[in-house]
Amino acid sequence: MKRSHLMKAAIGVAIVGSLLASSTVASFATPQSDYKAAMEAYKASVAAWKSTNQAALTSYKAAMADYKAKAEAAAPARKAANEAFKSALDSAKAAYTAAVASAKTAADKTAAVDARKAAVAAATATRDAALKAIALPTKPVKPVLAPKPVAPVKPAKVEKVAKEATTASPAPTK
Repeated sequence: MKRSHLMKAAIGVAIVGSLLASSTVASFATPQSDYKAAMEAYKASVAAWKSTNQAALTSYKAAMADYKAKAEAAAPARKAANEAFKSALDSAKAAYTAAVASAKTAADKTAAVDARKAAVAAATATRDAALKAIALPTKPVKPVLAPKPVAPVKPAKVEKVAKEATTASPAPTK
């Protein structure tokens, strides 16, 4: 009889012990251990944030270098078109000046003005067509960087005074 009571008591103690052992890990998490876990997660999210932003900036820099190279390649063609336009305007001005100098009547002067306007319009149309033919790249847009993750709040320290008040010994008596 005693043996069965002892066996039941041993089994009960084993069950209670196993329940306590399995629940102590989860139930006794301290603010400090929670903070350490949150800090590890924060460090991982900061590393991911850095790599994401760095990748975005790297691709932007590559696109910007490509844009600059294409813009520099198009610059000589733009310059040539503008020089041809300026040359056409200079020749139209010289022809107008010569025509006005040799003009005897108002009709001759009007014809010189009309000829100059026609030459300027032709030069402008030629320049606009040449500039339109030059393919200019579109400037890449700077990426919007993701906001930095927020660090977890550090737990407040437990004051020693509060601990001492709970474990204080009774005051001495006389």
